[in-house]
Amino acid sequence: MRYLLFAFLWFIGASQAEPLSVEIVYEARPPFVIKEGDSLSGRVATPLMVALERGGLAYQLTEKPSKRHLHEIKANQAALCAVGWFKNSEREQYAKYSQPLYRDRPMAILIHRSNGRFSTIHSVDDLFADTALLPLIKTSYSYGQFIDTRLVESGVKVRQTGTDNITMMSMIAKRRADYMFISREKSDELLQQHPERERLSVKPLEGMPEGNSRYLICSQQVEDAFLDRLNAGLNLDD
Repeated sequence: MRYLLFAFLWFIGASQAEPLSVEIVYEARPPFVIKEGDSLSGRVATPLMVALERGGLAYQLTEKPSKRHLHEIKANQAALCAVGWFKNSEREQYAKYSQPLYRDRPMAILIHRSNGRFSTIHSVDDLFADTALLPLIKTSYSYGQFIDTRLVESGVKVRQTGTDNITMMSMIAKRRADYMFISREKSDELLQQHPERERLSVKPLEGMPEGNSRYLICSQQVEDAFLDRLNAGLNLDD
């Protein structure tokens, strides 16, 4: 640990030019990103804030709806980063990434408790083999490479929506779709908040891989020096 700290301090001292300040946009999404006054905490945000402090990096936090994040990063009109996004091949064509901030637990699905069609669904393979089941998918949202790929390869028909998780859960409760993917970290909290929670159930699936890593995703205008120093701060915890 002493060697890592020495190397980190040397790295900071060796930087001749300070990287420009970066705007960091976020949407509060407990337990991943929690707004606390002028700062952030949570499973994703806490490692980020610690690494920013370690690196002595200049930044401004801005709360914005998540649906605007990728549009602004792709537009590349400013030095801009967004907190907690997954990595996929499409985004890698226009964005830069930090090293991982957090890795999710395996995904599960949320279903209507009385939907008997799930009595024979025990694994990911079972789920995608039944193309009559209708998944509810958030528009322009990535569930990670594994699920995104399986959805395409299975040829399953999907219902898309631009609404939030609570509204999506209501759609499952009203049987407007058969299931939605949900993170295990958020499922308990979301169910506690939902007025129709007695109708809903979280179902883990065999064969679901370890969850996806969440990153700081940035526009091309963000200097490599900024990400290098951020990553050096993150690596102190390895």
